[in-house]
Amino acid sequence: MVGIDIVDIARIGAVLERHGERFLEKVFAPSEIARAREKRQPQEYLAGRFAAKEAFMKARGGRLPWRDIEVMSEKGRPFIVFRGKRYDGVSISHERSYAVSVVICGD
Repeated sequence: MVGIDIVDIARIGAVLERHGERFLEKVFAPSEIARAREKRQPQEYLAGRFAAKEAFMKARGGRLPWRDIEVMSEKGRPFIVFRGKRYDGVSISHERSYAVSVVICGD
């Protein structure tokens, strides 16, 4: 199955301004939050992760708990860990105002 999602980076920035920690803790795993805080443009990083989570849900065929989908990277390559299983078919890209992700799941 394949899922794709595109996110307006400014929209993530606006949600962060309005809801701050509540938004972060609802959607992102602690490791994702910590990594975003190291970034010069955390809203861009978070928008990419948000798009990957949405694309993963689409590939899996339905809504899943946000925090159960952890988007990680190894040597610059993103992957998802969901309920202990690793999914390598993940791509994230950013272009000025948008972040996009494609996820391919074998199950």
